[in-house]
Amino acid sequence: MPVDYSKICFIIMPFGKKMVDGKEIDFDKIYKDVFSPAISAVDLPEGGKLIPKRTDQDYYSANIDTEMFAYLQYSRFAFVDITGLNPNVFYELGIRHQAMQSGTAIFRQSDKPIPFDISHIKAFPYEFEPVEQAEESRQLISKVLTASLVHNRIDSPIQVALAAQQEHATIDTNKLLQDATVAMRNDDFHTAIIKYQEAIVFDSRNPILYQELGLLLKGQNKWQGAISAFISATNLSPKYSEAWRELGIAQNKFYHKSKDTSLLTGKESLVKAIELDHNDFDAYASLGGIYKRELDYREAAHMYAKSVEVSNGHPYPLLNALLLQVKESGLDSISPKQKLFMKKAENALRKQVSDNPPYNSPWCFFDLSTIHLLNNNPEALSVLENMAVVPEDWQFKTHYETLELVENQKGSIPMFDNIMSYLKQFLN
Repeated sequence: MPVDYSKICFIIMPFGKKMVDGKEIDFDKIYKDVFSPAISAVDLPEGGKLIPKRTDQDYYSANIDTEMFAYLQYSRFAFVDITGLNPNVFYELGIRHQAMQSGTAIFRQSDKPIPFDISHIKAFPYEFEPVEQAEESRQLISKVLTASLVHNRIDSPIQVALAAQQEHATIDTNKLLQDATVAMRNDDFHTAIIKYQEAIVFDSRNPILYQELGLLLKGQNKWQGAISAFISATNLSPKYSEAWRELGIAQNKFYHKSKDTSLLTGKESLVKAIELDHNDFDAYASLGGIYKRELDYREAAHMYAKSVEVSNGHPYPLLNALLLQVKESGLDSISPKQKLFMKKAENALRKQVSDNPPYNSPWCFFDLSTIHLLNNNPEALSVLENMAVVPEDWQFKTHYETLELVENQKGSIPMFDNIMSYLKQFLN
């Protein structure tokens, strides 16, 4: 019987049991308990249901590779789990992005960094345990796939880049981009930036190049250059939601660093990003940060709560939402579901602070300390005292001001005064 690929969601993921961050994960069980039922619940716009498929589950084919390439080429949708950064998964993801301009969604379990080449693509978080988290993940997956099928936006960076290159490029920029990749692997970001700038000279209509240049400049705290690059990306591709989000983040960072009140705060760009992608938890969280600095705590809490919902409990929006909630209603207002999110965040942050070097330092230390603080755990102070790298003064100040939100509740938070005294000694 011929396969009706118009109804197929091909699942690209590790098979069997694999070690991830020192923990054995049974991916076949995740497929059975989380991915398959979530995908099977998705309605197709024209009617009927999406059908999950994994090549190792099809027993009628004599050649699994042939079948795999057909699924990658023709399937209506591709669901990709990059947990563990499995090389086979990335190989298949590359083929899929080459084959189809839309209909691909990326998911992962961990907050570990992902390769730069796809760092500008949204990777939705999921968890498979405990039972409550598995149900949350099923709902998130169904929601993301349903929205993607309805809107059918281009999600393949290869297709975007090649289309722009074929239309506008005057020479092959591959060598420059390869040189940039090599430079990044050697932590030579100065050279990588130059190579991207050179590539843009010859391919000035390619929004992906501007986006990746902007991310490089952002990583080096070159905010004006990053803003310029992201503006170019949004001008060339007005529906490029990730570019709007990064533009808003960069605008807000530069606004606060320069203290020039005539500059844009980034709010409008973040609102635009959310209009284009209702599942962009980074945009919600960044907008929440703007409202918080404006002392509009009600709107800030709303944005952080939305980010928590969309991200299935990402630590950054979760902790900000909790601090605003505790400020208004005290520690007793933290719900069982929020405590589950806190435990999940604590596990992820412990991994981050134990990495060599720590991932996302010093914020991983600050966030882990805050979770301990809200749990009245004495480790809250030792986490700060044992930071691998001493943060800059402005980073201490940011964390100090964040915790100030719950000063009115310090009577029920025994460690509060000790933490604030420790942070205060680093403030100018």
